[in-house]
Amino acid sequence: MKRRQLLGGLGVALLSPFSGSSFGQYVLPPGQVRLVFNENPYGPSPKAIAAVNDVVALSAYYPDSPTDFPILDDLTKAIAQRHGLASENLLVSSGSNEALQAAILAYGDKGKILVPGLTYDAHLHYAKQLGVDIISVPLRSDLQIDLDAMSAIVDDTVSLVYLANPNNPTGLPIDTAALRQFCRRVGKRTLVIVDEAYNELATSPSDQSMVDLVRDNQNVLITRTFSKIFGMAGMRVGYALGQPETIAKVSNTLMAWPNGIGLTAAYHSYLDEEFIAFSRQKILEGRAMVNATLQRSGVTPVPSQTNFVFADIGIESTEFVARMADRNVLIRGGYAGYPSHIRISMGKLEDLNIFDRVFSEVYAASS
Repeated sequence: MKRRQLLGGLGVALLSPFSGSSFGQYVLPPGQVRLVFNENPYGPSPKAIAAVNDVVALSAYYPDSPTDFPILDDLTKAIAQRHGLASENLLVSSGSNEALQAAILAYGDKGKILVPGLTYDAHLHYAKQLGVDIISVPLRSDLQIDLDAMSAIVDDTVSLVYLANPNNPTGLPIDTAALRQFCRRVGKRTLVIVDEAYNELATSPSDQSMVDLVRDNQNVLITRTFSKIFGMAGMRVGYALGQPETIAKVSNTLMAWPNGIGLTAAYHSYLDEEFIAFSRQKILEGRAMVNATLQRSGVTPVPSQTNFVFADIGIESTEFVARMADRNVLIRGGYAGYPSHIRISMGKLEDLNIFDRVFSEVYAASS
């Protein structure tokens, strides 16, 4: 998407509640069903778009002035208050990925990074380019993260442990009690990052979160994003929660000014409980549809608690994904160590009806 197209779309009034159909003149290619990046096509919140219309003219200025963009303080206070924390426990970043990359810059030169063998890895590729050693621990046979094996590896040479909860691409949450115990034990030796990008879609978001460990002064850094349930992937806003000294250290390595337009949208989205509930319901409906599609073809989906579904289709996935793309339906595949697995994001319900038909036809022809 070209920058001027995105800004142009942000200045357009919302045509109907919860439509999220286009950004100004930018639309998806005709007929394309985009189920590949774990986006929420129902966002952003109508209240967020309305608020953006009022401030888009300020895009000419850097959003570093409290006079011009007080929204950063408003957003920080709103997030901190909801989690029972102080503003010093929080940083706002350009998507949660920037916070993850900043943590790598802050801690990566002190030692290795310990990660599950199959997980979200955009920031890990960044770490490798910086020359940071990555230690990968294979998942268990049930696709769960092996906390015991990871704990046994942690020593003084490990500077960071990264966990996604729920994990991506499996969609599986980590057992809450086991994860909390892991964080307390391992946090005595090294910083534990828990990526909660999909927390709002978990079965019990509050109970499954590790934010309580921040309140308890544990050595953890929790990252969240506005790219998923809030439907703001293109606006690049995320945040991290941790101890003040950790937040200060990571903040020093952030690489971008905040996005003033994104901050405005994030603040109003964060307070829009109606839209959040709407998004969650649509995503749950979509997930049930995808699960049903897979099951009708004899494929057993992994029980996801996210806005995507992971499944072993029993055939080589890269070629299958290419055949789906030939039919204008985009999904993911080709995971190292999992050559027959695919991942399907939740699109709009009408897109998932198309997925149902195309998947069934392509799979029948491929089996």
